[in-house]
Amino acid sequence: MKNYFKKFSIMFVMLLAVIGVGIIQDGSVANAATLGQQLTSPEAGWQRIDDTDSRIKYDESYVISQSSTMNYNYTEHNSSVLNNKMSFKFFGTKLRLINRIHPNRSIKVQVKIDGVVNGNNDVYSISDTANTVTFEVMGLESNLHTVEIENLASGYMVFDALDIDATGYLVNPNTPISTITLNQSSINLNIGDSQQLTATTTPASVGVKWTSSDSSIATVDPTTGKVTGVKEGQVKITAITADGLTATCIVTVTKKDDPQPSNPGGGTTTGDANLYIELVDGQIKQYSVSQDEINKFTTWFENRDKDHSLSATYKLAKGTYTDYVVHDQIDWFEVR
Repeated sequence: MKNYFKKFSIMFVMLLAVIGVGIIQDGSVANAATLGQQLTSPEAGWQRIDDTDSRIKYDESYVISQSSTMNYNYTEHNSSVLNNKMSFKFFGTKLRLINRIHPNRSIKVQVKIDGVVNGNNDVYSISDTANTVTFEVMGLESNLHTVEIENLASGYMVFDALDIDATGYLVNPNTPISTITLNQSSINLNIGDSQQLTATTTPASVGVKWTSSDSSIATVDPTTGKVTGVKEGQVKITAITADGLTATCIVTVTKKDDPQPSNPGGGTTTGDANLYIELVDGQIKQYSVSQDEINKFTTWFENRDKDHSLSATYKLAKGTYTDYVVHDQIDWFEVR
């Protein structure tokens, strides 16, 4: 009986292993293409755009080849002129360049994204293989990006196709890059108070919609960006354009402080600081005192409850007379 259960356990573990391998092969792990891999069609979550798309801009030195059945949609653009360039703009977060690699290709084809060098378009190879991933970048900001590809060595630069997000798109090369910024990244509001947030976009005509992550804490007018505090807490206010660009502001809402007079005693300030004391009857007293006096008063106030041998009153000079403050009559004090 023991041997039976032992054999059954081994068979069960092996079955799980086989199922796991099948899942990996059919799932995203197996589908994740790598640089240099042949990829005849876009993976799930991607779309493929051909080199003949009118939104891709080529230098005059590029020619289109339509003779090869190996290329995607049977076409590719190529040029052997040094420093030839091509460019396009796309909205998305990821990009792959798909090309036919070959021994006559350039070994140095630079790729810039938004003006920053991002790697090499590896079209050179000792083999001849079509539909190869020659460049890949992931994790870009969800935004419009400008891609420029330049040949920096002898040999052919070719372009067959590109893969981007399934929800992404190419735009006209003359379209300005969209951006959105807010006039403030964080604000503090009292309950019931309001403050205006302003979004700046390029192009300037782009419409903006405003949302609050928690309207029970702070609301925002969906069209104007006016924020109003409702209750204590913290929320995120988001401005979003029609094409999905976002900018956020963190709003912290607090209770209003009790109003305090700037100089309740009416006297001139001659010390290092102003000491404000509110008594339990609501009366507020103000004293202009030295830092040393502040330290002595604070020590007396904090220790009086613990040590009743200390005096129940504290003497403070106020103008030409001495004021006696009773410990038990103090509601709060503040140093400014």
